[in-house]
Amino acid sequence: MKISYFSYTKPLQNIRKKLKSSNLSFYQKERLKVLEPNLKSAISERNYEEARAIMKKLEDLLKPTGHLTRFMQSENRFLELALELNELYTATTGFERIRKKASEYTRLYLEATALLAICYLRTEDIERAKPLIKEVLTNDKVIKTERTRALFRVEILERFNQEATLFSLKNKKTEEFTEEELETEIMQLLINNKSEDELYLSLGQVVPNQTKNLLFQVHQYSTNQLPYNEKIALPSPEEKIKEKEVGKTVFQSVKRVIYNSLCDPKSEIYKAWFTNGAASLVLSKGYIRTAIISSLANIGVSIKMLIAYIVTLVMKFGLEIYCEHYKPKDLMELRGK
Repeated sequence: MKISYFSYTKPLQNIRKKLKSSNLSFYQKERLKVLEPNLKSAISERNYEEARAIMKKLEDLLKPTGHLTRFMQSENRFLELALELNELYTATTGFERIRKKASEYTRLYLEATALLAICYLRTEDIERAKPLIKEVLTNDKVIKTERTRALFRVEILERFNQEATLFSLKNKKTEEFTEEELETEIMQLLINNKSEDELYLSLGQVVPNQTKNLLFQVHQYSTNQLPYNEKIALPSPEEKIKEKEVGKTVFQSVKRVIYNSLCDPKSEIYKAWFTNGAASLVLSKGYIRTAIISSLANIGVSIKMLIAYIVTLVMKFGLEIYCEHYKPKDLMELRGK
């Protein structure tokens, strides 16, 4: 009896499909229905210890059966939390490990590469960040659609700019001042009723030249990796370090460290602000000022007038507007997913 190629390969295809569908056991699937949402919640709440405990359970569940990709997808999210909480050693070594194990043609690899670049930007190690930035911005294999890829590049390039800007302010031009001194400056700014553009301009004026030089380097290097039509749609490096643009970049960048202190629905500030008639209490008690000072101090930013302009802008917007429009995006949320 003659067996055709089709009749021979079809049973094999059916076997492969069955193997693929049974890739994860019933027990694994049921556990993942619990563990993965729990991990997402822990990350959203920035609960590092809880997230780490869940990652250990995921490791015990997935690694013995070789489901490394599924595990690394969760690991990427956990490591991004570590990065946000400035656990840089954990984040850096983790992203390096994922890059070695993941296929370079996957979104997983692209995300790990971008986040590893950010790790180096946070330590002002531009030379180690550069090849990673180039790899992310020149990759046209992972995100297939040209328009979506261009949108992703714009957003990740701006993230690189913000990271370089914010963390270059760390321990630079440190000043000693009291909250009362800062409050005096803020009240004067509010009395003067400066526009948003004027505040951005003034903010840019107090940013140290070293930060502006670093922003110029990162923006210039990043835009040079883009196709010509995408590059010309963005500000030039010279435009990017004009004072108003620098002010906007700084204000956008600080959301990564102040947002949760102000906008966590469980926080006292948030609850008081959204309680009828309590917004004035939040302002009078200086809760916003104190939260921003504390958050920036945690990463070593202590420039009095820079903080004054940031506080004034947040107060000018109001928490309801700020919390709605300035929520920081995780890398996984950027366009192109």
